[in-house]
Amino acid sequence: MTKQGLLEIERISADQTVDIRHVVLWPEKAKPDVVLPEDADGTHFGASINGALVAVISLFETPEGIRFRKFATLPEWQDKGVGTQLLTHAIQWSRKKGERRIWCDARVSALPFYARHGFAAQGGVFEKSGVAYTVMSREL
Repeated sequence: MTKQGLLEIERISADQTVDIRHVVLWPEKAKPDVVLPEDADGTHFGASINGALVAVISLFETPEGIRFRKFATLPEWQDKGVGTQLLTHAIQWSRKKGERRIWCDARVSALPFYARHGFAAQGGVFEKSGVAYTVMSREL
């Protein structure tokens, strides 16, 4: 529950992630550019407020642990705890699967968010499509 309504987190299809990914992460690109080749192999979760999807996260099994990608919350729902609840759900899901680590390529602008949730930087900064990133990970 948020002050704005009932928050629900549930598994969704890869197709359901595309609109929010596009609006939040790469609005200047074509919508197909936010679709990942490995989306069919991933597990996707969405956070909905009163039935409307407002945040998404996609999880992929890797030899290094669970990698999450395309974690996005609509701007009007940022800083309201929705992303925190969705990330917490992803962490709990990963733990239940017996994973020992969860990680992502984090935008440098989001590093304080990940640090607040127990993630630490692993290595230096690199660039993808003109955006600065670093690997952030957390032991489970």
